[in-house]
Amino acid sequence: MTQTPKNKKSPGATLPPWMPENLRAGDSGKPSKKGRPAGSGKAAPAAKSGKSGPGGKPAKPAKPGKPGAAEAPRRGGKGPSAPAPAHPPRGHKRAPAFHDPMAAREAARYENPIASREAITEWLVDATGPQSLREIAEGLDLLAEDRLEPLSRRLAAMVRDGQLLLNRRGGYAVARKLDLVAGTVIANPDGFGFLKCDDGGEDLFLPPGELRKALHGDRVLASITGVDRRGRREGAIVEVLEHRLTRLTGRYGERARIGIVVPDDRRVLTEVLIPAGENNGAREGQLVVVEITEPPQDGRPPVGRILLVLGDRLTPSLVVQAAIHGHDLPHEFPREALAEAAEVALEVPAAEARRRVDLRKLPLVTIDGEDAKDFDDAVWCEPNAEGFRLVVAIADVSHYVRPGTSLDDEATKRATSVYFPGFVVPMLPETLSNGICSLMPKVERLCFACDMQVDFEGNVTRSEFYEAVMRSHARLTYTQVWKAVGEADTEAGAEAIAQVGSLLPQVQRLHQLYQVLARARSRRGAIEFESSEVRFVLDNSGEVVQAGMLERNDAHKLIEECMIAANVEAAKFVSGKQVPAPYRVHPRPPEAKYADLLEYLSEFGLSLPAWGRVEPRDFTRLLKKVRERPDAALLETVLLRSQSLAVYQTDNHGHFGLALEAYAHFTSPIRRYPDLLLHRAIKHALDAGRDTGYVYTAKDMAALSLHCSEKERKADEVEREVDERYRSAWMEKHVGHEFDGVVSGVTNFGLFVELAGSKVNGLVHVTQLPQDYYHFDPLRRSLAGERTGLRFRLGDPVRVLVLKASVEDRRIDFRLAEPEGSRGGVKKKKKAWAD
Repeated sequence: MTQTPKNKKSPGATLPPWMPENLRAGDSGKPSKKGRPAGSGKAAPAAKSGKSGPGGKPAKPAKPGKPGAAEAPRRGGKGPSAPAPAHPPRGHKRAPAFHDPMAAREAARYENPIASREAITEWLVDATGPQSLREIAEGLDLLAEDRLEPLSRRLAAMVRDGQLLLNRRGGYAVARKLDLVAGTVIANPDGFGFLKCDDGGEDLFLPPGELRKALHGDRVLASITGVDRRGRREGAIVEVLEHRLTRLTGRYGERARIGIVVPDDRRVLTEVLIPAGENNGAREGQLVVVEITEPPQDGRPPVGRILLVLGDRLTPSLVVQAAIHGHDLPHEFPREALAEAAEVALEVPAAEARRRVDLRKLPLVTIDGEDAKDFDDAVWCEPNAEGFRLVVAIADVSHYVRPGTSLDDEATKRATSVYFPGFVVPMLPETLSNGICSLMPKVERLCFACDMQVDFEGNVTRSEFYEAVMRSHARLTYTQVWKAVGEADTEAGAEAIAQVGSLLPQVQRLHQLYQVLARARSRRGAIEFESSEVRFVLDNSGEVVQAGMLERNDAHKLIEECMIAANVEAAKFVSGKQVPAPYRVHPRPPEAKYADLLEYLSEFGLSLPAWGRVEPRDFTRLLKKVRERPDAALLETVLLRSQSLAVYQTDNHGHFGLALEAYAHFTSPIRRYPDLLLHRAIKHALDAGRDTGYVYTAKDMAALSLHCSEKERKADEVEREVDERYRSAWMEKHVGHEFDGVVSGVTNFGLFVELAGSKVNGLVHVTQLPQDYYHFDPLRRSLAGERTGLRFRLGDPVRVLVLKASVEDRRIDFRLAEPEGSRGGVKKKKKAWAD
């Protein structure tokens, strides 16, 4: 039962005694603030843990940062007050009448407000023990029918979010009062796991027995049980808050006529049981996609049903399909969202264009990859007496995608586009992402512009944000721009200059500005990773026919620096206006991870300052020092992996890697939901004093930021899985070929080798080394032969032969190549990576 909206008052509605006097009946005629949805504080549905509201029905989950049925937005005034009960409920230490610190917020949202989460928490902290729904309702004077159900829903949401625990007797208690911590289970294939705490604290070690209670990725409440022999905090799972693993891929089999699926992901430490009639015709040994219908409980494995049979083996043509279904990526849009997208005009209305700043004559251009389809950003600059004026125009998605619509609900759910070779799972329907929102050339488009003045030192001295209408003057590619400005004296450069045409002076000015911004970046001390990525070319049947490294050039860096400048100005703007918004936060490396890095570097005779003193420029100095070494790519990868993950947060803590005090994502609203949220926040601040429909409180935005961070990590994981499968598919074509590489890891069972140029990693098992007894030294990270004297250490150059590659297992096996001319030597010695 939802709460009654304003102007539709229910008879006899009363305000609880903890409401302040200024919100009682005497003020009911005053206009209220714009209704804002209460934050659910979490990104996904509630766990099926048997906890329920009145009548035994589970509470319906709310979307992240948006109101659920329990906390529906209201649009109205306040009701009359009621006297406080004379006596406290059983088990409570004092009379229940107290001041709700968030009463004004609740009254602004709801016709029949109930106690805020903060008030409920405070009340339960003062209780002598867990309290039932009835006891809480009595204590807070919420026994009326129109208050009891919303209270039940709010309590269920607080249980789901890890704020409260509901025990088997139906009593609610504050989780922190019970010394419980909420977090995400990170399982290890070896049987144990860790709890990554929501509050960012030290991870809890979870022994193998605890991993029978939850699956990898589940969100749980855990208690701290002690410290293990290695000094790690150890925990026990008390309650599963959310079962996040809903689908997986694996191989079907039968035992004693009972169907089972062995998960492909080795971090899922249990098989899935398939009841009779739920195997979808799968045969023994076939690869399938299974949906988990019942999570593990009381030691029983999870139960599921087979949704899709992939076949006897996973071929490259099925890799993307398996990833989408196996990770339950939302790849089909609801009819309501598609209908809303279809209603959007295909051209910019003249009336809307007239009310905006007109940039149509400004020669803005887009610069993207050859295969790009959605164009988020366009740039233009010109030199002036103070330096350069730079305009970064971004697709105005917020004009078309409004809060409360099906389009926005689906964009919130997805939070990001997911990119695969030759295919994308978009955040928005293609009629928007590749149509009216995309800054295509020679057509009018709505944009949101960041207009900056950059001085000769590369510092932005002032900036302005405004809505505009624009017309992109050209769709240029990174290759064209680089050849036009960096290889102008070559035949390819001359061809690129002809393609750029009259816009060449504009492109040259942009390159001049980039050089200024790059010098400022260097002075700032930002970490300079020379990152590159593997690009795969697929044929019409989905088979990998070509692969190679995509190298970054000045054209990539030019756009990157322009986008960083706009992102910084956006972060500074919302910070100054104190509007709830998502910042892009990158902390310094975790202390434990950094200690491991220092130990690793010592094996190469390299060092960095102590954790408390390290700065981004220290990493850059080290990268420059090792750049000419043969193991440079390996060391750069190790330094990159030592960094913290960047996340979205509502508190601005800066960006360590970029050496910036404030940073946010402003420039890609077509494919990232945080950018869309930031656009809304900036527009709200620009329209200060007017009702813009900005519906986000700080708590709502914190919940959305967490949700977007989690969705981003999931997208990265899925993209990495597909990338690894395609690498394996490509190496299957090169079994028997030899490659140069470096030792990237040393274990007691062999060597991991990273191939030069391609960054493909594979294992040389100890049995594939020259015959000997090998001894592993964990301190020096070396493997030494007892008889031959052979010693392998991190960074050693080696030559390997491809023995086997498996798309299903995402595994590549190498053998140490024998010297040319030796007995049994291999004749194939070509580098075939980029063939």
